[in-house]
Amino acid sequence: MKTLCWVLAAAVLLAPAAASAQTQTPPPPGPPPSVSYPTPVERTLVNGLRVIAVQRPNVPLVAAQLIVKSGSETDPPARPGIASLAADLLNKGTKTRSALEIAQAIDALGAELEASAGFDATRVEVSATTPQFGRAFAILAEVVRAPAFAPAEIARAKTQAISNLQLAYSNPSTLAQLVAQRLMYGEAPYGQPAEGTPTSVGAIARPDLERFHRTYFRPDNAVLVLGGDIAPEAAFAEAERVFGNWAKPAAPLPALPRDKRTAASRVVVIDQPEAGRTAVAVGKPVLRRADPAYIAGVVTNAVLTGYSGRLNAEVRIKRGLSYGASTSLVGRRDPGPFVAATLVDHTKAAEATQVVIDTLASLVGQPAGAEELKPRKAVVTGGFARSLETIDGLVNQVGTLALYGLPLGQINTFIGEAEAITPLKVQEFAAGYLQSNQSVVLVGNAKAFLPDLRRRFAERASRIEVILFNRLDLGRASLVRATGVAGK
Repeated sequence: MKTLCWVLAAAVLLAPAAASAQTQTPPPPGPPPSVSYPTPVERTLVNGLRVIAVQRPNVPLVAAQLIVKSGSETDPPARPGIASLAADLLNKGTKTRSALEIAQAIDALGAELEASAGFDATRVEVSATTPQFGRAFAILAEVVRAPAFAPAEIARAKTQAISNLQLAYSNPSTLAQLVAQRLMYGEAPYGQPAEGTPTSVGAIARPDLERFHRTYFRPDNAVLVLGGDIAPEAAFAEAERVFGNWAKPAAPLPALPRDKRTAASRVVVIDQPEAGRTAVAVGKPVLRRADPAYIAGVVTNAVLTGYSGRLNAEVRIKRGLSYGASTSLVGRRDPGPFVAATLVDHTKAAEATQVVIDTLASLVGQPAGAEELKPRKAVVTGGFARSLETIDGLVNQVGTLALYGLPLGQINTFIGEAEAITPLKVQEFAAGYLQSNQSVVLVGNAKAFLPDLRRRFAERASRIEVILFNRLDLGRASLVRATGVAGK
């Protein structure tokens, strides 16, 4: 009995040590996932519509995505939000069906129909079981080609959009991202808030939406991707059936807006005393999606982000400054943004900003070794493989490759290309793309961190701009609302 008691006592005493050992020794990353999909095939209809088919049999589902190669970047500088609002309204009524009738028809088919706008494109997608796909696909074509933009639906969509914006502005993290976007791109199209501002959304009228649709929704400015349980020839026949008579306008497409991005970086504090914490964002424009260095950028970003990434380790695990910190890298038609962000107590904001900037610099001074890089590449390759698990995901990946003029076979080569990124490539990317011209945003109670911020960044102290929250205007590159003008 005495021996048993000793064993139990020893087990109790040793259990924490054993658990600690388990947490300190994570399992090694497994081999990179192997994915293999049929190379997509394509055909261009007489009207100029590029159609891509990628077959994935054995699952009775088919998805389609119509990508109009124009989005929020085309919004007039004085009226951002048009593309986003137009996308919201596409499935809210056509020339022959109301919003409710569209919803009832899609529900009856057990299908899904969605539309959204980004900076570079507007996407409309539908998915359904194989037997029902033809009818669901016809509804997609109807909302793409003949939206009603009914006044009552416009009014509802504008009210909802303005409400969403006001809610977003009350969140320091969301607001910091929006301000960072303005700092990085200034008056360039990517600097505009894609969802608009309460003022600009309020001013959008039906002719604005009709003009956007009439100008950019045309077959020679679109890509159609069909994937899943459908053979290429059947996919091309479906495309011809519902889009074959979509007329190509005689007028040429307008030229894309020029990237007027300025190189000057800024440090801006948005004084929002009522914020619960201070959001920090450090960012800069980085590279195009079609840039050959893009995959090295994705791996470099993975070294920094995630719970076990380097930035969270420095900000949260080592210093306890925040519940989390992350980075993001977005590839677009023109150089997309890289942003590092965290949310901290007001009094720790200056220190957290310093840690974020130092951690980005550490990729050059303390480059990632092979052991650090291996699990980070596993995050990248595993995430990519998971993105292809669903039919919708496969169609979306192929559509993105098509949008940016990349080889469609990259769905089968991406993992190998990511695995080939070396520590030296990560160091070179960090040195070449992440180290200079960073803009910095802090959104929070300024009086709690501003003196410390000016002390830590003495060389930039004279250039720190402080903007009161009630004077903030995201519709202007200066970010400062003109006297007598309302709205963010």
